[in-house]
Amino acid sequence: MSGVLLASVGGLGFGQRTVDYTSGSGTETVPLGATQCVITANGRGGDGQAGAPATPGTGGGGGGYFLKTVAVSGGQTFSYTVNSTSVTVTSAAPSVNLLANSGGHGVAGGGGGTASGGDTNTTGSSGASITGGGSPNGGAAQTTAGAGGNSPGGGGAGGLPPGDPGGTGASPRLRFFYT
Repeated sequence: MSGVLLASVGGLGFGQRTVDYTSGSGTETVPLGATQCVITANGRGGDGQAGAPATPGTGGGGGGYFLKTVAVSGGQTFSYTVNSTSVTVTSAAPSVNLLANSGGHGVAGGGGGTASGGDTNTTGSSGASITGGGSPNGGAAQTTAGAGGNSPGGGGAGGLPPGDPGGTGASPRLRFFYT
């Protein structure tokens, strides 16, 4: 479980709490006093393609994005997985089944990753000649040849000819925001 906890607790009430994950799997437990959770995720960006002898490589696609708002009570749990192919979140109570797929690799233009289960589900943009695709509400498109994708979830850029490597897609991110 790789998580970063950023907490801001105000006054006598619960306040707010944000928990981010960029890899791993496990159980996220709703903190006591929380009444709402906004769950967002960007899938991993696809890797850019190496440049060919006479043509530049194609960028990887941006990861898909979901946003889901649910009412919660302290002690409820979410199961999550964040890896190189997707971000998933499931729970029986509250009822949640979320998926953000990673962008495709840059062979012939990496397609954008898809998403499902959220109140908002947005497909990442596809890669193009050199340009790595962007991830909605996340990493912008990468236009510098051979550069890694912009975080979170942006596709890596394609490499220049002859044979320069393509950039690595940006890591995924899963966020739980409690109020």
